[in-house]
Amino acid sequence: MKPNPELPWRERLEELLLESRTRTLSAAEREELNASLRTREDARSHAAQMLMDDAALAEELRAAQMESLLTADSGGMLGATQPFADVKRRSGWFQWRPLTAAAAGIAIGLFCATVAWAVASPRAVAKAARLFALVDGNFEKQSGPVPSGFPATLGVWSGDEAEIVTGGGREGRRMLRFISPSSDASDPQGRAISCDVFQLVDLRPLRPGLNAEEDSVLELSADFLDARRPNTNPSVTFLCQLFLFKGDPEALHKTWPRNNADTVSSGSADVTTLGGGPAVWKKVTAKCFVPADADFAVVQLAARPNLRPAKLESLFADDIQLTLKTQPRLPIRVVQH
Repeated sequence: MKPNPELPWRERLEELLLESRTRTLSAAEREELNASLRTREDARSHAAQMLMDDAALAEELRAAQMESLLTADSGGMLGATQPFADVKRRSGWFQWRPLTAAAAGIAIGLFCATVAWAVASPRAVAKAARLFALVDGNFEKQSGPVPSGFPATLGVWSGDEAEIVTGGGREGRRMLRFISPSSDASDPQGRAISCDVFQLVDLRPLRPGLNAEEDSVLELSADFLDARRPNTNPSVTFLCQLFLFKGDPEALHKTWPRNNADTVSSGSADVTTLGGGPAVWKKVTAKCFVPADADFAVVQLAARPNLRPAKLESLFADDIQLTLKTQPRLPIRVVQH
């Protein structure tokens, strides 16, 4: 991989860290990574967070398997149709452990003035790979209003009334501003309670990388900003949602959202705010398992006022990321009969 100076520092750091888990970095790449960790406190913090996220994912998967086994009314294996975001991790399950020799190298580098980068085993116990199929996740490639309605093609942001504005972005210069809820085209008389923006993502290119002996989890993360003054009513709930489907993605808009029952997997996460000012960004991450037959994903971002009708004011989203994480399948599984 050649250095790509055009990538924002966060994306380039993640790119190098993720590459290090599957191959040995070149001398130039190691020097670039060392320099980033040596000179940027935010890079060291972000690398540490990546390690903690991987460790947490491994524990969540193990806890979910055990809870599915021990809960009488679980209805079977956690998987195809149960949102991964609903899994609650018990603190007693969590324990720090090195994920790989590469992770050990990162941990050494994070707390030493001089970084001695160590990359060893190409096979990680838990690994992550950025899914770059999400188009313009930081809203830097366009400006102005997003197209209206549910998307009919892959790789386009569209939805309710929203626009891409310049100034104060979380990652880069631009960010998405939620303006107003709208009814769905398939149900024009329906009640509009949230401002929703969507993108269709093709998952079929992932299939060669999926392994029947591994559990694969798709993560959608977004940074949200409620730039109103603190303690402003009404409260607003920001949501990240993932819906995985089989079939033709470009036909989904004809019946959305009535076809939600056809999902093969889904996940959702949210945060509720009462303002906070222009510097208080909140990250929200939704997760779901990836069945082998999933063809595409619906990425949904939403801002919902909790008193209606209410005007949406100073509500933003930025730095949208879609990540595929995998780990070897755990030995404890419950089969649904």
